[in-house]
Amino acid sequence: MELDRNLDFVADDMDMKLMLLFIFEKMEFPLTDSSISEIIVGNPNWMSYMDFRTVIYQLVESRFILRSSQGSDSLYAITQSGKACLGHFYSKIPPSIREEITAYSRENKQKFKRSQEYNYDYYKNADGTYTIILRIKEHTSVENVLEIKKKVQTRAEAIRATAKWRDKAPQAYEAIYNVLISDD
Repeated sequence: MELDRNLDFVADDMDMKLMLLFIFEKMEFPLTDSSISEIIVGNPNWMSYMDFRTVIYQLVESRFILRSSQGSDSLYAITQSGKACLGHFYSKIPPSIREEITAYSRENKQKFKRSQEYNYDYYKNADGTYTIILRIKEHTSVENVLEIKKKVQTRAEAIRATAKWRDKAPQAYEAIYNVLISDD
């Protein structure tokens, strides 16, 4: 059974570290803690969540992964040392696992990039209204490029606005840029 073979494979810490470095290399951009956790939880045959937490800590400690944070957000990126290490030991990752990770990253890269760049939140105010916060982040940073706060009357309005945000964020940014900053 494929799942059992892969679980046997990832029993070694070095193998899990190489797999995680390979995931970062294939995704090609820094990942938030929640994004990388979602990748691991969605692919339990690669490694368990608890193993992932241990391995990411060790990779940060050894400077193969760089962790940057601002507030509650953490962003992880593979370093040049991590890329060099992966280059030396690439062949230790079985071809079937490399193919799975490559296919997964090809299919999901844009989804993760979009979810990290265009995010949102909403909360209920004391007066019963809701405040929505719509953000565009630079994909290489935890810095906001744009943040919009808007008060709406109902939870349904908050949900509707945030549901549209990931698809409409680029258009909203372009409109705001053109109105406020562009010389046209």
